Amino acid sequence: MVNYSQTIRRIANVYYNLGLERAGYRDLSGAAELLKKSLRFNKYQTDARNLLGLIYYEMGEVADALIQWVISLNLQPSSNRADFYLENVQRDPARLEICSQQVKKFNQALYQAQHEGEDLAILQLNRIIEETPHFVKAHILLALLYMQKSDNVKAGRSLYKVLRIDRNNPKALVLMNEVKKRTGRAEIERNKLKNAFSHRQMEDDDVILPEVKKQATAGQVVLYMCAGFILSLLAFFILVLPAVRRSINIENNRDVVEISQELSEKTARLSDLEESYAGLESQFNDVSTRLNAYEQENADFLSLYQKLNDISAAYTEGNIVQAANDYLTIDAASVTEEPMSSMYNEVMRYMQSEGWQRVCELGTQAWNGGDMAQAEAYYNLSLQLRPEEPETMFLLGRLYQSQDRIEEANALFDRIVGEHPESPYAQRAQTARGY
Repeated sequence: MVNYSQTIRRIANVYYNLGLERAGYRDLSGAAELLKKSLRFNKYQTDARNLLGLIYYEMGEVADALIQWVISLNLQPSSNRADFYLENVQRDPARLEICSQQVKKFNQALYQAQHEGEDLAILQLNRIIEETPHFVKAHILLALLYMQKSDNVKAGRSLYKVLRIDRNNPKALVLMNEVKKRTGRAEIERNKLKNAFSHRQMEDDDVILPEVKKQATAGQVVLYMCAGFILSLLAFFILVLPAVRRSINIENNRDVVEISQELSEKTARLSDLEESYAGLESQFNDVSTRLNAYEQENADFLSLYQKLNDISAAYTEGNIVQAANDYLTIDAASVTEEPMSSMYNEVMRYMQSEGWQRVCELGTQAWNGGDMAQAEAYYNLSLQLRPEEPETMFLLGRLYQSQDRIEEANALFDRIVGEHPESPYAQRAQTARGY
């Protein structure tokens, strides 16, 4: 019986070992692709994820590296090398801030390059490279801008730096070939290669010494030819021909026997292969189905993980509205496995304990500023986070009263009095309701 999970893990390990080998001789792009394939087969392969993070870090992609290490640590909380990497990065917050700024500057340079600001983009990229020399994307964009200005020497220098970091970077290799064509370097290299494998040409002072041969007479030549021809015929018929005939007969008999045996073996082998083919085809279809399901599960896991991280980031940055809207799009029933369940419970806890109140305060601020529509939207969003909160219902009811939406306001006041009679807002709702 085929153990499919073990087979998939072996495939993942093969891709990881290939990626590790390529990373060893600085083929970072090739290594990254192999490690991604390894993770498609086994998302719990933390060694592959940690190495992928190191490759991103080496190429200046610090944010992508941190994502890989965080995922790795969540999948394997103990005895995980990612803990060491994250601790080293967190020990240097200045480095993190620099990396964050470099990404923003790179995006600005890219925007300038796309909107006829090539000179400003070049200055910006040079500053970025001074602070982060391994930022591969910045080197490649700088080389493109230099090529656009026909400054092929500087473009070649930038691409050379990329290839020292990532030996087989596909973009850098294509651009370097173009630079060599423009500068004539490609023709020089071809000529060097051609000369290295060609024969040495004769120099002016080389001398060819002719062979000195003794001339024979015409009669001697004819006599020698006839004697040689007769001796050759005798040797052929006496010595060679009988031996050749015997050898041919023995070889033919041996070939007939071997061909007969081989034909019998191949006929039996063909029968076995035809029988096993049907079984292998069925196994292949089964593995393909399982693999597709596994890849879909992995994609859903990463999507949910990214969404939870986005919510936490938005909440930390003070964008509570974005965090709340993203939180409401998550189907709680789909969060069943660790560590996603713990992360979701933590997000739900602070959304229902603090998040609703912050959104409600935004509604009050909008109301005080005269933006009734925005205030109503904030109050409704707060109620979606905490549907049974009497404070939010009371404020929304008062907002409806101020807009002469009396029926909607009374419905909210009645709900507060009926469902939350012990709340301090029950008495205030009765007063507002008029009884």
